[in-house]
Amino acid sequence: MTTIDPVDFCPKLIDMLANCGIALVFLPHIGCSFVHGATFCDKNKIVVDLTVRGKDADKFWFSLFHELGHINQPNGTTEEDEVADNFAKEVLIPTAEFNAFTSKNDFTKAFIITFAQKQNILCGIIVGCLQKEGFINYNCCNDLKTKYSFSA
Repeated sequence: MTTIDPVDFCPKLIDMLANCGIALVFLPHIGCSFVHGATFCDKNKIVVDLTVRGKDADKFWFSLFHELGHINQPNGTTEEDEVADNFAKEVLIPTAEFNAFTSKNDFTKAFIITFAQKQNILCGIIVGCLQKEGFINYNCCNDLKTKYSFSA
């Protein structure tokens, strides 16, 4: 779904999560905060809030799966960020495949694009992960990142 335009995937994502008892809500960014999302229980429904902070698609997808990683059925939600981070990483790029990719030590745009196509995800997600994990600098390959524009 990461390769689809937000106009197309947002309604599908909202419906998909609603069918699982999860309400997905998009909120405006709260100025001067670093919040990308939150997860909480509201009566019998789990609510996942995502802010429109930052426009990088990789941050959006990581934030979504991070928040979903906080869901701990049947107990509701958990506050363990490391667990949620690991869940998001694994969903976006399975660890074994990411490790095999990085072990080749080839971080050219062409190799990133090829790996992204093989994973069927946006190139920017690969770039964001490589940046976060320290394989490339934060100023590298940003032209491969997709920007989203959401209305909250």
